Amino acid sequence: MSEQLHILRPDNPEWDIWLRRAPHDVYHLAAYHAHAQSLGEGEAEMLVYGTPDRFTAWPYLAREINAAHSDLTSAYGYTGPVGLGLEDAGFRLNAWNEFRNVWDDRQLVTLFSRFHPLLENAHLCKDFEGAVPTPGGEIIHLGRTVSINLENDRETRQSAYRRVVKQQIRRAKLHGMTFELDRDWRHLDRFIELYTATMMRNNAEGRYFFRRPYFRGLRQALKGFVHLGVAQLDGDVAAAMVFTVYNGIAQAHLAGVNANYKHLSPFKVVIDGVADLAKDLGANRYHIGAGRGGREDSLFRFKSLFAKAEHHFSVGRWILDAEAYAALSKSAPQDCASVFFPAYRTEAAKSAVA
Repeated sequence: MSEQLHILRPDNPEWDIWLRRAPHDVYHLAAYHAHAQSLGEGEAEMLVYGTPDRFTAWPYLAREINAAHSDLTSAYGYTGPVGLGLEDAGFRLNAWNEFRNVWDDRQLVTLFSRFHPLLENAHLCKDFEGAVPTPGGEIIHLGRTVSINLENDRETRQSAYRRVVKQQIRRAKLHGMTFELDRDWRHLDRFIELYTATMMRNNAEGRYFFRRPYFRGLRQALKGFVHLGVAQLDGDVAAAMVFTVYNGIAQAHLAGVNANYKHLSPFKVVIDGVADLAKDLGANRYHIGAGRGGREDSLFRFKSLFAKAEHHFSVGRWILDAEAYAALSKSAPQDCASVFFPAYRTEAAKSAVA
């Protein structure tokens, strides 16, 4: 069978049929991208090149910059290209060239992608360049992420926790804190309150503030794959997490903590409790993620208290049209143009390109 290019939208069942042939995660699914599209995050699409026996598939969102320009980005989470039989660098380059032809025809300006730390798919793009060798494209290592091995029994898993974690979980439970799977999402509204308050305490960017329609839509889109775990004390939610379990991988998607119970470390109870739930739901690896923005900060160090398994977290960024990029980015402040990509999406530059 000859190698072919396929351009798929999330309403096409072929999207997930291709994915099922290769290792992938919930963040790659058509339903997940359709959900992002419904929220106005961009037009969802997946390019596939190859045959059922050897192919690469790359899902993404296309966003409008202005009336004349658009760019490509990842859906929230860990995505990037996946595929089968991709050891051949020549084949990967052929796929990239086919994808570039599509993007060039549409006059797209940039491509940004987060890669999946557990699937280690950043290496699939290491030889790709953008419009020209400089600035071209690049893979940037931001930091490390942490995951918990769920193939071990509970006692073995918890033996990897730092002593202080085990002590604090035990103390919280002695005070009456419980943990459960909220099958009916009865505590969704309370979770949203706590999640929003948590983001405010951490001075999170606006894109991390999700409202009720987001969570309702996510639950519908990923029915059976997304769950709500809740720690409670005296009838109140102390902490909670929305997590996914799919294809053997559990992801700590979003979490909120009640500041009134901070002294009892309820988030540690949640992380530990979700590990049990995720294993029961079929996961063999529980990815609890990175620090803020991928940095190895206090949040990363907190997560490292639970496991020693660490993975590289990388992103890729490509300038597909150097001339358009330069024109759109001329209003971006010089001090952030080198670290914020694409530069024309800084707050200072967006008004100039609208």
